[in-house]
Amino acid sequence: MIFSKTREGRIFFWNIMCRTGLLILSSLGFVFLIQSLDVELVFTLIIGILVIGLQAILLTRYVLQLGRVMEQFIDSIGLEESPEIQFNTSGAMFKGLKERSNAIKQGMNAGRLERIRYNQIMDQVINSADMGLLCFYESGEPLFVNRAAMNLLSGHSISHLNGIRSLNKKLWTLISKARPDHPEVIRITSWSDSREGPGREQLFSFRLKEVNIFDETYRLFSLQNIEEELHKNEADSWQKIIRVLTHEIMNAVAPMLSLTKSMQSRIQKQINPETLRIQEGLKVIESTGEGLMKFTEEYRRLSLLPPPKKERIILARAIESVVLLLSQEAREKEIRITTQNQHPGEIIQADKQQLEMVLLNLLKNSFEAMENNDEKRRLKISIEKEGKRILLKIADNGLGIPEDLIDQVFVPFFSTKEDGSGVGLSLARQIMNNHGGSIYIESIPRKQTTVTLSFPVILSHRKQ
Repeated sequence: MIFSKTREGRIFFWNIMCRTGLLILSSLGFVFLIQSLDVELVFTLIIGILVIGLQAILLTRYVLQLGRVMEQFIDSIGLEESPEIQFNTSGAMFKGLKERSNAIKQGMNAGRLERIRYNQIMDQVINSADMGLLCFYESGEPLFVNRAAMNLLSGHSISHLNGIRSLNKKLWTLISKARPDHPEVIRITSWSDSREGPGREQLFSFRLKEVNIFDETYRLFSLQNIEEELHKNEADSWQKIIRVLTHEIMNAVAPMLSLTKSMQSRIQKQINPETLRIQEGLKVIESTGEGLMKFTEEYRRLSLLPPPKKERIILARAIESVVLLLSQEAREKEIRITTQNQHPGEIIQADKQQLEMVLLNLLKNSFEAMENNDEKRRLKISIEKEGKRILLKIADNGLGIPEDLIDQVFVPFFSTKEDGSGVGLSLARQIMNNHGGSIYIESIPRKQTTVTLSFPVILSHRKQ
């Protein structure tokens, strides 16, 4: 009595029982008529067969109707676009069955939509991560490769782990030798959306994790760009060192200068050959001390740089104003300045004075680098957009920077110029770090040197 537990089950049970009972009674009545009534045999057979056949047809039709309902239910379950199940039948039993079936259908649709929503959220989270993520089944087939990782594969998709071999040999070498929970640091060239061909080499932290879920092993590779973070930490360390050095040097030199001047004023009253020599020596000490104080004060700027007072600045206009300031000097030095602006309306949040300080310093560096260039002196300024960053590039055809010195130009006190203080680029990096940006240099000596300032995207400027 399984069907008797529900109203629909009881209706179905009694329908079957009644139709089966009518079929049995019809058969018994037919036998009774043949045996007890004196009627023509052929007529009796025909009537009996018709009655029994009718009952059998009605029972079969009822069972088939129930079968069609089950088929419609099963078909509708698999159709995502079907909001509810429609039964082409009527009756109390089928009405209740329809309600229960639609409740199941709605529950399954809700679960399916929740899974789709979850998958979309996970896809967005994985792809919006700045860290490169590559996850593979044990067989080598990819589960997912996010956008940051795609940039390390020249923007190509892969169908197997071995596909990395032809796209990035350094990365493939590292992956093929990777061991779980043994981080590595590697320089890898990443692909850039803003230009054709490979981008610049950057420093990445590489790690492999193996995860077991439902008896399936997944290999998760992560690549975190640590170059900007290292630059920030390096700048912070230099700031602390400079702050201590300038404090100690100025505390030591200031009393020495004061004492030297005091001694000179006393010796001036006693003029003789011996005091003249002493006075000359004191003047040398005073000049050296003042030079040291000036030198220390110059580097003190690195540790006393005020926090940026950010405001909305149209980057293209900021460039125009700086170029205008240096236009006369450029004409005198026969330097042709060109601008290429693919995104003229991009706005950044920056301290106007600090930004102009950086731009002036970089342009003057380019002017000086081109002084000994016998060819046509060209300086190109361009604005590009790469993902969530705005790139300002300053390229010149000056002498350039040797490859073995390219990593040292941002170190305080280091300069490739004989009379350079080694402050300009260090200060520029510190300013860019304080703005949430970065600065880096690419150089092919005597061909082209490009300084790139990277700013976070804020919004697009629209003309009213």
